[in-house]
Amino acid sequence: MLLDERLAGAKLLTTPVWVFDTERYRVVWANRAALDLWRADSEEELFQRDLSNLSASAKTRNRMIREALLQGRIWRDEMTLYPRGQPARILCTVSGLKGENGSLHWLCEGHERTDIDPLQLRGVEALQHTTVMVAVVSPTGETLLQNYATQQAFGEQTSIYPWFTEPAVPEALLAEVAAGQVFAGEFQVETRCGPRWHGLEARSNVDPATGAPAVLLQQYDLTQRRERDALIEQQRQEILALSAPILEVAPQTLAVPIIGQLDRARGAQLTETLLTRVVEQQAGSVILDLTGASTVSASDLLSLVRALSLLDARPIITGVLPSLAHELIASEASLEGVQILRNLRQGIAACVGHQQAARGPTGRQRTTRPGGDRNEDR
Repeated sequence: MLLDERLAGAKLLTTPVWVFDTERYRVVWANRAALDLWRADSEEELFQRDLSNLSASAKTRNRMIREALLQGRIWRDEMTLYPRGQPARILCTVSGLKGENGSLHWLCEGHERTDIDPLQLRGVEALQHTTVMVAVVSPTGETLLQNYATQQAFGEQTSIYPWFTEPAVPEALLAEVAAGQVFAGEFQVETRCGPRWHGLEARSNVDPATGAPAVLLQQYDLTQRRERDALIEQQRQEILALSAPILEVAPQTLAVPIIGQLDRARGAQLTETLLTRVVEQQAGSVILDLTGASTVSASDLLSLVRALSLLDARPIITGVLPSLAHELIASEASLEGVQILRNLRQGIAACVGHQQAARGPTGRQRTTRPGGDRNEDR
């Protein structure tokens, strides 16, 4: 049956009624009142209008309407249409209607509103079109209002509890707001598109519809920023590893050619990595080669040397810069037990010679008994 035949009764209504084809983004049927609402000269002119140029929030609203209709529900909402560029604020009721081609159409009934304050209207539209996710919730977490950005992220949830990956977050949020505090931070959330990271701020508010206490909740997506920061940190760690590689140059001997600047951050990173390798490989000697270093902090270098000594690893420093030598002298730092040589080759030779001396003429490792006597036990 044609739409004209099925909707013959609606032709006589003074309330605007029209049918919208969501696949072609066109009005395919309208009564006389709808033609006036849409400021159309004729049915043919209205039916030719392309209504596909939608904002992101309008696309979200359309998706939500479609989901509601597929579930057999009726959608009611206030919206602003712009026929011929002129705003028309309407209270719209949308129900599902099977089109002549079998697809789902929208049967729309609109009641135009003219009693809205322009400032209020602008505020409502700004709230719906902003990309910031805004919601008003009850003190127990039930959602009272969600703008389109929030609904696009989480769907039509009736509570904020399913939003968060960690169940303790909404509990803490509601408790702090109830205590008069502003709750803010970065949290992992469960959206329609999967896990995301959101910046969040929640503060106490009053529900203007009832006067009861409420919570105003704002969120913004930080996922790309956090992924970028994680990538930058990963690259920084890789650069640190490349600028101070840990090489095994002889049995139980590690060498660390330090390239570039050895500041506090790099010193801490190098210390952590190097000490782990010393323990794993049971290194007896560690050569810190400063030939390629541009700037070295004496205090950071001494901290690293002391840490190696605590693990019973013999520190050897090669390629000392003149500026570092002056700094070490000025600081009167103790370098007892630290061997300082001209270059890495001399450092490796010293380690090999030390190992050969420790093994003795038989080639077996010599150990010292508690009384000081040496005994070839290996």
